[in-house]
Order: sequence, then structure tokens, then C-alpha cells
Amino acid sequence: MSKKMLVLALVFVMLLVMPACKKKAPGQISNEAMLAMVPEGPVLLMAFNFQQFANLALFDKMLKGDWQKGSGPGQVFANYQDFVQKTGIDLKKDVYAVVAGVYGELGGENPQALGIFNLKYNKEKLLGLLRQNNVIVAEDNYRGLGLYTLKGEDSKKNIRLAFLNTNNIFIGTEAQMKQAVDLAQSSGKSVLKNATMMKYVDKFKKDSMFWLAIGNIPDKFKRAPAGGMMPVDLSKAEALIGYLDYKSKIFSGEFQLISHNEQGNKQIVDMLNGLKALGAMGSAKEPELGQLLNGIQLSSAPDNIKLTFSLSEELMNKLSDKAKDKAKGMLPPAPPAGQVTQ
Repeated sequence: MSKKMLVLALVFVMLLVMPACKKKAPGQISNEAMLAMVPEGPVLLMAFNFQQFANLALFDKMLKGDWQKGSGPGQVFANYQDFVQKTGIDLKKDVYAVVAGVYGELGGENPQALGIFNLKYNKEKLLGLLRQNNVIVAEDNYRGLGLYTLKGEDSKKNIRLAFLNTNNIFIGTEAQMKQAVDLAQSSGKSVLKNATMMKYVDKFKKDSMFWLAIGNIPDKFKRAPAGGMMPVDLSKAEALIGYLDYKSKIFSGEFQLISHNEQGNKQIVDMLNGLKALGAMGSAKEPELGQLLNGIQLSSAPDNIKLTFSLSEELMNKLSDKAKDKAKGMLPPAPPAGQVTQ
């Protein structure tokens, strides 16, 4: 092989390897390391690549809309730069990932949850801001780590906050927070040791923008509504898994309902595909609807129902704008200036 060909080959290999070897920011940890901090036993587990999401145009639209309406962060901060100045956190580059787990009965009256945030932050700056705005209502200590109780509408459901270390924050209900602190101090087991949940989590790529796994579907979700016109057999449904990704201006993903019921699965998919065909009949007047339906595929197998999709960012923006226009059309007209409404 000539020297020129050797150089070209090395350059080609480097181009293939470089994307996979992208350096993490100081303090940024792997998906596996984040899952290792989640105590065992969640009925629902999800993860969010926040940096990937924060770089979407959709993210900017959401922030801008909240501040214009005076809702969300707009109630405390004048604008995004004010948020960055006061918190010391730039969401676009300082928040890396979020992992969350729900414990107990899914959809129950008293949800128990834990969220872990991997980010770059200044503890004293955040604490000062929370205290200044009377968000912290109590402070406690557990195994040498401060637990801060955040103000809520129901004192029985108050959320706790803990600064685990310089790059990770815990937030959640008391029992789960204490389990997470125990785990951080090498006491207890993580969800990685839970074979029942991890057999579903390991089915998909954990480096996607968002993924979730429900490892145990409650019986109340399996029962078809009484008197329903379209009977659905979900009696053997055992789990729901899925992911959402974004690459090259395309949203793509897959959701699977794990159910060992070949006949029931086929019946459900046939019914949904029939509804999809009915919707496509109206796509002549609504071309975006046709594009949406064409981007969604449904299939069944002896052990699952699968929904896959591939939708352009341009299409999603068009659908979002149309939905907003329709919502505005449904609102009553504003009263003339000076007129007092009753």
C-alpha cells in the first residue's frame, strides 16, 4: 500500500471513530452510571438526554412562549438571560441528562418518584435563590447529606431536594430520596440489579434522546371500558417500552407493548390500521395529516404490538402551528377596549 493510500485510510477510520469518541464535559457521566444511582423497584423508568433536546428549535419556542405568557419560569425570571444570571445554569449547555423512576402503584393516588439530574451548577447560588423565593420550607439531614423540603400545595406530598455532589442533584419523595442517598453511600441495590426491569431497558439504545420502560402494567389498564364499541384484549400485556430520537432534522422512534397474545395483538393492530385508513381519507384537505399518518407504522407479532415512526421536524412544526391556530379559533373573542367582562 502506498503512503498516500495509507494516509487516506487512516483519515477515513478517524472520521468513523471521532463521533463515537466525543468528549464528555467535566462532570458529565454515562447512562449506565446514572442508572446505577437509581434504587431498585421502580415500576416506570425513563431517561432524557437533555442536551440533545435543548438544542432543538422546539425548546427555544417553549421557553419563549412561557415567558411571553408569564407562566412557568416567566413568573420568576424576566427572560432567559435573567434565568441564567440568577441560577448560574445555562440549560443549553449545563444540563446533561435526567433519569427518573416511579415507584409503587402506577397511576395511584400517592405517586412516589425520584429524579436524578446530571448537570453543572453552583450549589450556593441555587440554594440562595430557593431561599430568597421561599421555596424551601424545611431542612433536614440524612446520613450527612442535607435534605431540603420544597414548598407544595399538599404538605403530605412535599418534594425533597438533595445536592449529592458537584454534578448531581436528587429530587423526589422522601422514601425514594433516602434510598438514593443510601445507594450513593454503598448501601442497597440499584435498578441495574433488577433483572425484571432491565430485560426491557436493554432492548433499546440507551443513548437516544428519550426512552422509557414500564415493567409491570397494572390490571386496571388492561381492562377494556365497559360497553366499549371496540373491544380490546390487553389481558396479557406485561410491559411498555419505547424511545424517541432526533437526527438530521428527523424525529424517529419505536414503542412496543409486550403482550404474549398473537390473536389479540393482531386484532388491535387491524383495528388501529383501519382507523388510520379512515383518517387518510381526509388527507386531501389536510396534507400534513396524510404525511403524519404515512410516517407511522403499526405491526403485530406473537409477543408484541409495535409502533414505529419517522417524522420530519418541518412537519411537526407545521402541525404545532396549525394546532395553535385552531385553539385560538375556539377561544371567545376579546372584549372591546374599556369593556368590563362579567
